[in-house]
Amino acid sequence: MRYRLIAADVDGTLVDDRRQIPPAVREALAEACAAGCRLTLATGRMYPSVLPFAEAVGTNAPLILYNGAALVERGSRRVTFRRCLPLADARLALTLLKDFPLHVNLYAGEDLYIERVTPAATESMVKDGVTAEVVGDLVAFLREDPVKLLCIGEPADLEAFRLAFLEERARRRLPGDQPHLVRSEETYLEVLPPGVNKGVALTELARQLAIPLEAVAAFGDNLNDLEMLEAAGLGVAVGNAHPDLKARADLVAGTNNEGGVAAVIREVVLADAGGRRG
Repeated sequence: MRYRLIAADVDGTLVDDRRQIPPAVREALAEACAAGCRLTLATGRMYPSVLPFAEAVGTNAPLILYNGAALVERGSRRVTFRRCLPLADARLALTLLKDFPLHVNLYAGEDLYIERVTPAATESMVKDGVTAEVVGDLVAFLREDPVKLLCIGEPADLEAFRLAFLEERARRRLPGDQPHLVRSEETYLEVLPPGVNKGVALTELARQLAIPLEAVAAFGDNLNDLEMLEAAGLGVAVGNAHPDLKARADLVAGTNNEGGVAAVIREVVLADAGGRRG
């Protein structure tokens, strides 16, 4: 087969707007795995949040979690790759966030922490199927490098915080490379470890599996999927994807509600060796 590893984003790509995996997508992925493909999910979610989807489609390669900050084997939970956000950067971000009307999820270790329960916190927990621990002041609570921060709120407030963080970090001359700030949804801004994105994690996963990147097919819908689609031999944006992602993709599929992933799996990934590329 030309493509030997499939990497699929979850929200907005693998699942429909009801957060269900369309039957056609399940069937196509099962056919691909039966034909010898390795399958991973690449998501901003943490392990317990993505596990039901991973089990539903039968992933057989380490999962790409936290938008690329970790590779974790399903079942054993063995971590094969991990990066963390420097403590100084995390504390600076959390301090600045006190002046913005944004909710913050703090991911540290294997757990999720919040300052207090807010409507945004409740919505996030319900969406991801996880429970956060309420710890009060996150700056005072944090004592070690976390995995990432997720800021939730209005797009204008997210952009204002992003600019303020970059300006203040430069003013303070914090050591090390700048954290990776990326919009994973319209109302989400993620503060990730320096040099971390789904493309970096996919490249590391392909190395671990001894699969060349040209034999990888990746599927996504938002800007946090861009590096992954560009790293893969075949980068596919679903029809509901951000316009900038569709413009940079090799192929644009049907929407997540149409099960767009399934058609590409059957028509391209499962095509005979030497088959067409979109």
